[in-house]
Amino acid sequence: MTQPHSPMPAGFTDRVDRADRAHPTDRPDRVVDTTDGLPLPWLQDRQLGERLLEALWSAGQPATPAQFFVWSQSRLQPLLPHRLLVCASDVPPSPRLTAQLFHLKPIGDGLQAQLESPEHGLWLHLIRRWGEGRRALRIDVAREEPSALFQPLLEAGLRSLVLHGVAGDGERPQGLFLLAGDGWDDEHLQRFELLTPALHAAWRRSRLQPRGQALPRRVGMLVTPREQQIVEGLRAGLSNEGIAIQLGISMFTVKNHVRKILRKLGANNRAQAVAIAMSRREFSEPEASGLPRGA
Repeated sequence: MTQPHSPMPAGFTDRVDRADRAHPTDRPDRVVDTTDGLPLPWLQDRQLGERLLEALWSAGQPATPAQFFVWSQSRLQPLLPHRLLVCASDVPPSPRLTAQLFHLKPIGDGLQAQLESPEHGLWLHLIRRWGEGRRALRIDVAREEPSALFQPLLEAGLRSLVLHGVAGDGERPQGLFLLAGDGWDDEHLQRFELLTPALHAAWRRSRLQPRGQALPRRVGMLVTPREQQIVEGLRAGLSNEGIAIQLGISMFTVKNHVRKILRKLGANNRAQAVAIAMSRREFSEPEASGLPRGA
């Protein structure tokens, strides 16, 4: 997946390189604590290090939930691959948590309603478990008890979760972030723990948009009806061939449509195009409250 570049301060990575040279990790008298810090392999993987720095640096850019969704797909996705992101946070002055879902593929109305309600038993269960240690958790849904709470996730094909947040006053967190996907290992969990403060800051900043501020235009105003069908095919995860078969057109025609959609939406890849399309569509509805119901 090709990632767009965000500008970082001149000499930023050079300063990191100089710091590494000033504190070599192979000195026998230097003890490196990898429990709460970056594991050594990360320091040795320049490409991964640059992605981490870019994600941290760009976290201050999203100014709306739509921009946050695009940021999560373009910056966060390569580091923390996920099918679903749920952001639960307080809305001062109220201490109650509210939750917002971001996903490209449908997950079903029942599961969506469950995840959108922080008062649901699943959330109460997860908040309690996270509060015991306030560290990033990895959860194998198929092995969880009580199974009834997790059954809707299994039915949606979401078999693995990671959960982490930012502590608040008392037992309630300021923010809690749930990611669903597959193939999570210890390194992904450590990345998640490292990136959670930036994720929390990006989400809080994106919700500061004043009421009444002009919202992005509806996707239907940007693309043709045929291109909207192509976007729906991309959202469903279909290949160009699959979209062509579904719509009864040639693969060459689909390829041309995808190129036009990327250009019109200012997207760098298919996933980002779907993220922009779905978030803009939700934002443009007359009854929108300032937050997308789910992308």
